[in-house]
Amino acid sequence: MRLSKRTEYGLRAVVQLARLWPQHFVQSRDLSKLEGLPNKFLESILLALRRGGFLESKVGSGGGYRLSRAPKEIAVGDLLRRLEGRLTTSDAAPRSEGSPGEIAVRLISQRLTVATDEVLDAMTLEQLVEQVNRIARPQQEMYYI
Repeated sequence: MRLSKRTEYGLRAVVQLARLWPQHFVQSRDLSKLEGLPNKFLESILLALRRGGFLESKVGSGGGYRLSRAPKEIAVGDLLRRLEGRLTTSDAAPRSEGSPGEIAVRLISQRLTVATDEVLDAMTLEQLVEQVNRIARPQQEMYYI
């Protein structure tokens, strides 16, 4: 499965917002600079996430976007489905028509869909950010005397 640029950019922005939650509203241009993303495209993604109930926005001084609820309450699967639509293209149930090879491909595709949904629905945004922080944490420098 390959994520679209829309989904990739949305996920990158949401991870930044989760790292700052709940204290700060962040303007789209600041998120754009932090992640090196095109601001106009990012703004349309953030609006879609707001309409989907994942973000809230505030106008004026100190305004911008922030998560509408705690990162531990947001499943990564829900977030990706809002951005991407269906995560895979398999049919809900394998059909019996077609050659044995076609049926085999549909069976594998269906199992991949189920497994992908299970993994992404079991992971919260908070868990994802914790993993990101562990990996992104700068390595401590060692000095030898």
